[in-house]
Amino acid sequence: MDGIRTAIDRALIGAEQAKSSLDAATKRIATGKKINGPADDPVRWTSTQQGRSIDGHLQAVNSGLESVAISIRGADQSMEAIEDHLDQMIEIVKLFPPYPEGDNSEERLRMLRSFNGIRQLIDQLTIPPRDDLGQAIMADPAATPDVPASWPVIVNEQGDVKTIGRQEVHTGPTGLDIPELTEADLTENGQAGGPLSRQRLDDIAANLENAKAVLRQRRDALGSDAAAIARAKSSNAETAAFYTSFAENREAADINETAAQVTSIQLKQSLALESLGSITSLRSELVALLK
Repeated sequence: MDGIRTAIDRALIGAEQAKSSLDAATKRIATGKKINGPADDPVRWTSTQQGRSIDGHLQAVNSGLESVAISIRGADQSMEAIEDHLDQMIEIVKLFPPYPEGDNSEERLRMLRSFNGIRQLIDQLTIPPRDDLGQAIMADPAATPDVPASWPVIVNEQGDVKTIGRQEVHTGPTGLDIPELTEADLTENGQAGGPLSRQRLDDIAANLENAKAVLRQRRDALGSDAAAIARAKSSNAETAAFYTSFAENREAADINETAAQVTSIQLKQSLALESLGSITSLRSELVALLK
């Protein structure tokens, strides 16, 4: 009887093991993954989780880079508008007076209002709210002392930093250096109402042309920062895709192989149950004989 009891125990263990293996194989088919948790393969599970962790970290880095890229694009668009304003100011100066007899106090006042009004528009494009990196890049530090001089940006998984510096294009001395004009700036004797100086007008126009050159240099420098951000984003996306693919490949189940395993396990389970039934029947017959 002890031998029969041992055989029954073994048959029960075999049937339970077959059921457990069948459950695991069925889950692999349902999820398409052979690694669904640490119990399936601790080493592979750890490596896939590390891969997904790197992917998640790089996505967060790229989210920050995209925010910076949006700010830089905004600054570039503002610089484009500023260049248009400079062209308007140059035209105003070069075309003054509007006609030979047009040099009078009324026309001078109109010209100064137009020039200084456009100058104010330039400065308005560079005055940042607290959360606008794009305008902060272009701002006058003298007018915005709470704005930092540069902005460190994490660009990759290793934590390397790209520093975005100021590209000042305001009208102040450290920017485009475009002073506000008064009538005295237009005359030969430096007095309001004095005779108009063509040389002074030419000097003002030349200063505006120089301001355009400075603007283009700083816009190009900002473009270099934008290109570096774009390269970092692209590299991060490629690295993240690699780790995602790595994790998915490590997890992926061979469906045909798993289906074959299910068939084999079902056969083992059937044999174990059949064996259990035979042993149980034999035990019943022995019990009957011994009565």
